[in-house]
Order: sequence, then structure tokens, then C-alpha cells
Amino acid sequence: MVATLLAPPRDELVLPAGDGLLFVDAANGEVVTGGLRCRLVQRRDGRLLGVARSTPGGAHHWPDLADRWRTAPAAPVQADVVVSDELQRFLPLSLPWPLPAAPAGQVVAGTLLQGQRLLRVNLLSAPGRPAPPGLASVYGLLAWQLDGAPAAWARVSYLTGDGRVVDGATDADGRLALHLPRPRPDRPGSPPGPAAQLRVFADRALAAASAALAAPDVLAFAAQPEVSALADVGAATAYAPPAFITGEPLILASLGLPPAQRELRLVPI
Repeated sequence: MVATLLAPPRDELVLPAGDGLLFVDAANGEVVTGGLRCRLVQRRDGRLLGVARSTPGGAHHWPDLADRWRTAPAAPVQADVVVSDELQRFLPLSLPWPLPAAPAGQVVAGTLLQGQRLLRVNLLSAPGRPAPPGLASVYGLLAWQLDGAPAAWARVSYLTGDGRVVDGATDADGRLALHLPRPRPDRPGSPPGPAAQLRVFADRALAAASAALAAPDVLAFAAQPEVSALADVGAATAYAPPAFITGEPLILASLGLPPAQRELRLVPI
């Protein structure tokens, strides 16, 4: 007879972790499982309330948070979640706490489990991030035409010729890095496909509003008005991004500036 050892039954204990966040790389759609830091900061005085724990699957939550901070989504905003990437792949951002009750900006629909929400948040590439494998890159320095000041935290939407929309953003210094699937080359003898389009949304006030946390609020970031990018600083013609050259990044820049000053200039609509 062969004796079989049976493992004792496991007890399952469910702890109140509260709402959580799952972060997704906007460039390739992959869940980001490491390198992120999520701080919960009291809005009134900047006091640190806690640093989120991360599960192996990439969900960030605050299991040790005091009960009085576990308020309903309809409660007044009391704090901010400040998200930063210790590996400098992604731009920082902040979210109001309690977390938004509905998708907005970079926050997309999440899952609901036992009354707790897990919201998915898109992370946009930082300017120094190398292109992920298999992707092409768009770079630029965005500035205001009026005085040349950097367009901090501008939201950029790049519509590819085949209809895909790729989102990006500038950092506090107006620098943009956007990574997207490599454009498909036109077949010989076939008519060229639709041209790519660029839309920019920016608000000069967002730079000052983001200074305290060194990160823009996702709701204010999403609510920025659309502005016009100039093809030439000496005219009002709207900018149209040029076609990609195989193997090279695409640099966005308005004409009419000195060679050492390659910028994409913006004006209000």
C-alpha cells in the first residue's frame, strides 16, 4: 500500500483592499506590472497617506488605508493618487481620490468585484523612452507661438492613415514621444492611402495647476481645449504630419524657425 499525503484545506481570507488601479502601456496595450509607484497624498496639506501595494498581476491597491479614507465615489475629493515610473518609461499623472466614478481621460472602464472597482489607466510614453520593439516613433518639442513657452502636458492625438488613433502627451518641458505601429508601405502602382492627421489639446493653465504634484490631473488633462498646430510660423496654415521614412523617427516641427530651434508651434483656435 502506498500512503498518500493530503494537504490540509486552505483558509481563504478576504481583506478590504478598496478600489484599485491597473496600468496599461498605451503604446502596445500591455499591462505594466513593475516599476510604478502610486502615492496617496492628502490634498489639504500634502501629507502622505500611503503607498500602494502591487499584486503580481499589476493591480495597485491600499489594503492598509484607514477606513475613513475608503469613501464612496460620490464623496468630495480629499486626496490625489500620484503615479510615477521609477524606470522613466511613462509620464507621471495624478487622479483624484476617491477615484472617478466613470471613465474619463486616460481612465477607462474597469471591473467591479465585491463592490470594489479596479480601474484601468493608460500610461503615455515619456520623452526619453526608447521605442518598444516593432514600433515607430514620433518626436517633437511643442511650444506656444505667442512667446515660445513650452506647451506643458499637451494631449496629442495622432490618426494614422489606416484609421488608428494613437494618444500621447508632452512632459512639463513640452517634449513629446509617441510610439505607434509601423505604417504599412503603399503597394507599387496603387494610389497613396489617406494622410495621417494630428490633433493637439492644450491649456497653458495646466502647467501651474500641475506644479505642486509634478503631475497633471487626468481629468484636467482630458478637458483641455483643442489648439491649432502651425505648418509655418509665418502663416495660419494648419500642420499636417509628413509621411514616415522607413527606419527613421518622425519629427514634428513648424517651418520658418532657425534650424537649431525645431519646434511645433501652437496657437489657440
